[in-house]
Amino acid sequence: MMRVLTGVTTCDTFAFQLTSIRGIGNRVFVEGEAPPAKRAGPSSSSSSSSSSSASSASSQRVFWVHIWTLKDKRITQLREYFNTAILVTDLKPTTPTPHEVQHHPCVPLWQNRLWKSKEGRELPGLILAI
Repeated sequence: MMRVLTGVTTCDTFAFQLTSIRGIGNRVFVEGEAPPAKRAGPSSSSSSSSSSSASSASSQRVFWVHIWTLKDKRITQLREYFNTAILVTDLKPTTPTPHEVQHHPCVPLWQNRLWKSKEGRELPGLILAI
């Protein structure tokens, strides 16, 4: 998406399925998945192991998270993550309870739901502290 928005590449169509959207403060968290990439060219009856693995790799779904930062009703920053489990935390909550201070120094604000792909593979994780 960022490459399209910045003009690096053009795209006639962009297919995706929105899973969730949530606003926290001046940030918007958008999560979704893209359908598997379509295989180019005619299908062949004979296949080698390399073309078979390329075919299975292209048939996997892509999970993505966009984090938009807003200022004066405009997007000023776009962070884009693919196939990554995201946990957003607040390093300095405004009114931490004694339990939070003692047991949870970082208060979780949001976590994407697609942390494990439907194919059963776990995704690499990332913690964003805001």
